[in-house]
Amino acid sequence: MIEEIEARLAEVAGLVREAELLRGRRAELDRRHAEHAAAVAELRRSWAGEVRDVERLESASLSRVLLALRGAYSEEMSRERAEADAARYRVAEAESRLAAIQSEREAVAARLTALADVPARFAAAIDDKERHLLGSGDPQAARLLVLADERGRVEAELRELHEAVRAAEAALGALGELRRQLDLASSRQTTDNLLGGAVSVGQPHWLDAVGWAASNADRCLAVLHAELTDVGLARPLGNIPRPITRPAGFQAVFFSNLLIREQINRASRDADESLRLIAAIHRDVALRAQAARSRWNALHSERQHLITT
Repeated sequence: MIEEIEARLAEVAGLVREAELLRGRRAELDRRHAEHAAAVAELRRSWAGEVRDVERLESASLSRVLLALRGAYSEEMSRERAEADAARYRVAEAESRLAAIQSEREAVAARLTALADVPARFAAAIDDKERHLLGSGDPQAARLLVLADERGRVEAELRELHEAVRAAEAALGALGELRRQLDLASSRQTTDNLLGGAVSVGQPHWLDAVGWAASNADRCLAVLHAELTDVGLARPLGNIPRPITRPAGFQAVFFSNLLIREQINRASRDADESLRLIAAIHRDVALRAQAARSRWNALHSERQHLITT
């Protein structure tokens, strides 16, 4: 009988801990969703403004006539289109992050719904525990049930810590890939410079690879932030580099390679800083998991001692 009550109490205690963490995560996700929704709305307004600028130049207007007379129409149109494309990309990127947050909110809400009966189950388990203690007269029974409750909570903590470790490892991998793509971009940009731009026309595809790697790293860091929040270890993760854009207009003519090089160097510094921060976080979480495992081992050893003596 005591073993059955122990197992039930340990299981429900773990679910109680999971529900506590999920409620905290839901609040954090709600906050992030509101922030990202506001950011998306602002980016959409900015994009709409850039599109209007392009449409203004494309239409038969006084501005177009004046620019044509100065011979600057093509340059201005190129610049406005580049700005509109960049604004559209920022909107798409922000919408992707918002969708990911919404998806996680829905998953958390579904899990909390599934755990809605946990408080009642926990109360019932406590009632069973009290009834058994009153009727058993075994002095060790009380301690065994306390150990069961503690063991369930530590097991829940271990699961969360292991998820945080995996998230940190995924973030390190994504940042490592981003750093690799930045190194490739740096090498190719140097080659492009030496060949006078012969390697690429327009935005080179190797900059797209940097953009993909940066977006992937951004997603991994968002997951890591959520996992760290769950275990009370949230901290700054550094600045994630944004996709590198090729200058347009006057800048494209005279400063293209210089500006791309500056973006690559800045992105590389940001990636290195994030790698340093997350490597330290990975060590801290691993140490916390090791300590939790030691607590679990101690609880298990005490339980075994009580049962066998």
